[in-house]
Amino acid sequence: MYGQPEQEDFTMFKHYLITAWRNLIKNGLFSGINIFGLAIGLMSCILILLFVRNESGYDQWFEGSEQVVRLHSGFHMPNRPPFDTVRSSGRMMEAIKAFASNEVQSGARVVQQGLSVQKGTDVYPQDVSMVDGSFLDIFPLDFIEGSLETSFKRPMDMLITRDLAIKYFGRTDVVGETLTLCCVASNPVTLPVSGVIQNLPENTHLNTDLLVYMQPRIFADSPNILESWGSLNVYTYFKLRQGATVEQLQERVNYWLNNESPFKKMYEDNVGELPSGMQISDHVKLRIMPVSDIHLHAKAHAGSMGDLTPLGDYNMIVTFVVVAALILLIACINFMNLATARASQRAREVAMRKVLGASRRQIALQFLGESVMLVIIALLFALAAVELILPFYSQLLGRELHLNLLGDLSLLATLLGLAIMVGVGAGIYPALFLSGYKPAQVLTSTKGAESSGSGKLRIALVIFQFAISVVLIIATLIVYGQTRYSTNIDVGYRYDNKLILNVFYAQDRLDALKQELEKLPQVKQVVYTSDAPTQDRENNRGYKLLASSDGKAGQPDAQMLNYYSTDYGFFNAYEIEPVAGRVFDPAYGSDKVIRPETLGQDISNASAIINQSAARRFGFNDPQQAIGRTLEVSLYENQIHHLTIIGVVPDVHFRSIKFSIRPSIYLLREDRFNNANIVFSGHDIPTLMQQVEQIWKKVVPMQPIYLDFLSEMMAAQYAEQATTAKLFGAFSLLAIVVACLGLYGLAAFTAERRTREIGIRKVMGAEVSDIVRLLVWQFSKPVMLAILLGWPVGILLMRHWLQDFPYRLDNWWFIPVCVLAGLLSLLVAWFTVGGNATRVARRNPVHSLRHE
Repeated sequence: MYGQPEQEDFTMFKHYLITAWRNLIKNGLFSGINIFGLAIGLMSCILILLFVRNESGYDQWFEGSEQVVRLHSGFHMPNRPPFDTVRSSGRMMEAIKAFASNEVQSGARVVQQGLSVQKGTDVYPQDVSMVDGSFLDIFPLDFIEGSLETSFKRPMDMLITRDLAIKYFGRTDVVGETLTLCCVASNPVTLPVSGVIQNLPENTHLNTDLLVYMQPRIFADSPNILESWGSLNVYTYFKLRQGATVEQLQERVNYWLNNESPFKKMYEDNVGELPSGMQISDHVKLRIMPVSDIHLHAKAHAGSMGDLTPLGDYNMIVTFVVVAALILLIACINFMNLATARASQRAREVAMRKVLGASRRQIALQFLGESVMLVIIALLFALAAVELILPFYSQLLGRELHLNLLGDLSLLATLLGLAIMVGVGAGIYPALFLSGYKPAQVLTSTKGAESSGSGKLRIALVIFQFAISVVLIIATLIVYGQTRYSTNIDVGYRYDNKLILNVFYAQDRLDALKQELEKLPQVKQVVYTSDAPTQDRENNRGYKLLASSDGKAGQPDAQMLNYYSTDYGFFNAYEIEPVAGRVFDPAYGSDKVIRPETLGQDISNASAIINQSAARRFGFNDPQQAIGRTLEVSLYENQIHHLTIIGVVPDVHFRSIKFSIRPSIYLLREDRFNNANIVFSGHDIPTLMQQVEQIWKKVVPMQPIYLDFLSEMMAAQYAEQATTAKLFGAFSLLAIVVACLGLYGLAAFTAERRTREIGIRKVMGAEVSDIVRLLVWQFSKPVMLAILLGWPVGILLMRHWLQDFPYRLDNWWFIPVCVLAGLLSLLVAWFTVGGNATRVARRNPVHSLRHE
């Protein structure tokens, strides 16, 4: 009968499906190994995919995002570590906007400040974005109350998000209501709400819940914010004109920098003559970055100062994408190995199908279908595992990740496509291999249908699997070791038993605050500083070494030093002993930097302490040679100060060891104090914290308290490294588990094929240990070869990774790490094969000899 091809196709498909299911059930062990391994690989890929989708989708939520860019700055001065930041100077925006008017349509600055909102008797900490009025031309925010046409039109107008409106007023229709911010220009200020905007999405680098239309005169007491060329305190954004490109604007900025900007004169005043053949752009870097690239790529420009929100790491994403792909590849190799290993058991089935008229194409499609079905089942298990793991995974990454297949059809399509691709990729070789059997040879042969070539291929794939595992183990151990090294390195000072209290908004009450804190029984000492360890504001200035009265030569050019302002007792509090000279002491009466009432008339005098790096920068081979020498610097506009070097202290790590130690100078300058360093003793920490908060509310009643343990601040510097180490450890463990599953399956198959041989050996007197040793050694050889191949690859990759750390593990650490990685791989392989081999070796030889 003819004329029913659709029914015949359906019947054939149904038959293939039934056959596939029967084979799945019949070979439960090997099906379970394949499904479990593929589920782990797919789970890894899904977890990484969710993370990548979240990270790569930043700042694409508003119309015209492809036209918005940000300006980043950097100073790469001679004989000094590079300083890079995503900020820029306050005068840069108007200058570039005017010079590159053909490329720039609009520009806006953002000054981020930590203020407080006063609502009745309550005080709430609040990040505030002071922005130019043109900010909404660049970022068209969605209004709930008010509108783009009517709101945010006058200086000091305020916009708040929906969540803030609910928090402070309990409703969103609050246009015309007021909030009191403290402090603006050192005073509380009450501002009107001119609009309420939608909450910004999670995947944005902006930290903008409350915006204030910036009035430049509010920074009159801090001209370094908006009126400086060299002080980098603002975030500068531009919107490009239609047709203009990032490359065109970058070219214009570079031309302005080299030919029109004031930076060449600034370089000459602070450093000296520009070397012949060099341009100012070789030392001052102005970089344009599309806003959509900021989250993943700005880290290279951010230096140690960070961004508005925590930045992503493009290299980390690429690394874990590769790791997830490798885990999935290992699972696919398992499938290929086990499918080809058991080929002889299905050889007669294939031969009979061909005799009955099946073509090679039909048989190959059947095996591919079985492979895809297996992967679909594995995908279901993987999705269930992701749902269970996702909350912990999100917490570890510090991201809000969600899996919503029904609400995200593109994700569902991606996962189904991935499953089909994996099914076809893993099944294509077994399908072609099995469908290639010749019926006459198979049906007349008394031996297995397996070729020697397929056995060699399986061994090669096992070597590849375990080489990947060895590399991942090495990577995990090195990342963990570097993290431990970073957190346990001797930073040069004591940071335990210290609290850091932000006193930026208590400048006129510092004496009263200190007196009250020192009365607490657990407080040993309170000292003020401009920066606490881990904080890095990159305060730089040029200091010129003058000739001494006894004829010792000075230096013609100023040296750029990073400066800290410290209180009496600072070095004692941190147990930093000078290597030469003394530290600040009130008994001398001449150490303090004092701002003259009239600037620019007389030279002022004060004392300074430098670190060993600065001493070497000034050419002192012995720290003692620096004592008594004089440095010249302008600290207040045109006011010249002569600073007498009274001490040299060791180089200490006040910032993460991811950055090198800078030549630094310490001044006793009270108008720069931002932090109280509270040294405490005792163990009743909750009571101490409560007492400090009570004193703060008493002395500074209208400001929220910012109080942190210094030890926690130190640990936070390496939180990202710790997260990377944990992820590497987890994914490496998964890779090893999947590789061992495949090895277990091959060992079980090998033992099954050699059942009669094992029975004969036992009859001839072989012990269980002899048989176990025989089977274990068979699989030890490829694993040992994998170890030898994995060592150099792991060493090369991790040496490259360590190059980013100025202070890192010594190369000799690779020896124990590689040995440990090899031993772990070998032991895991031995236990995997040995457990199965022991079970087989203990069988009664009578049953083994009856085995067909």
